[in-house]
Amino acid sequence: MPRLFTLDEANALVPLLEDKLRQLRTTHEAALPLRESYARLEQQARSNGKDRVGEIRDLQERLQSLGADANVLLEEIVGLGCEVKDVEQGLVDFPSEREGRVVYLCWKSGEERIQFWHELDTGFAGRQPL
Repeated sequence: MPRLFTLDEANALVPLLEDKLRQLRTTHEAALPLRESYARLEQQARSNGKDRVGEIRDLQERLQSLGADANVLLEEIVGLGCEVKDVEQGLVDFPSEREGRVVYLCWKSGEERIQFWHELDTGFAGRQPL
């Protein structure tokens, strides 16, 4: 059974989550140009036969390193008991009990505190004010 958060417990994590999600977005943004370069180098290597193995390997290693960094951050967040729904938007859900059933407290990066909840099967579009 997942950890169930009270509103106060979930709100106490908001500053930490804001920081972790900022780090995740920074890592993602750093990977974008590397992915583009990687795709371009692979295409060039196929089309003109020029050996770009060293450059491609370097980009692969850098991308793997950024991916490992992102995985550590995600594992830290998940380890708290909450669920990351969308890294770019900064959507995080906290399992909680409401009126005798499990629901999600719903937080989006940039919000100072948790102000919404939704059923387990409705997602962000089903957010309702607390």
